[in-house]
Amino acid sequence: MNKKELHAEVEAICTRHAINDEAKAELLKLVQPKKGGARIDIAEIAVFDENGVVAFILDSYIDKWVPLHDAEGNENFYAQEDKELGWSRFSRTAEKARKDSVKKFKATKDAVLTDVMSEAISQAEARELMEAAEEGKSVWELPEDFVCYDERPATTVPEAVETTETAEA
Repeated sequence: MNKKELHAEVEAICTRHAINDEAKAELLKLVQPKKGGARIDIAEIAVFDENGVVAFILDSYIDKWVPLHDAEGNENFYAQEDKELGWSRFSRTAEKARKDSVKKFKATKDAVLTDVMSEAISQAEARELMEAAEEGKSVWELPEDFVCYDERPATTVPEAVETTETAEA
């Protein structure tokens, strides 16, 4: 029984037993189905400049603060008009690094399977290779010039630039 069905059943029981309106309202509040989707506080995931424009977003993949625009003025995030923030929560660079890591893992898995099937390696060697590939899948290679910050930036763009070469998922 899902929350919506539970809510309807509690309401029916209250009506059948002539529960007073105040008690019925309290019971229904306890089983009220939640609205779909998670609500986030934009102030916790974005830093705004003095004009109220997004300057930094907390990248959900790498858990680091990334400026909205890179040094050349290109957008680090995809615009998403339908979202409250107006931007994706994943930077283009982190998304590419994640996809590259998954692609590398799949290629390794295919190669190991081919080697096992052709008896070029033993099952024990294949197991070791796959364990290493699994561990490597969560380490993403970010470009050296990719600017991101561990600490929440101030509302203005900081002058000191700290780059992160790799990130763990």
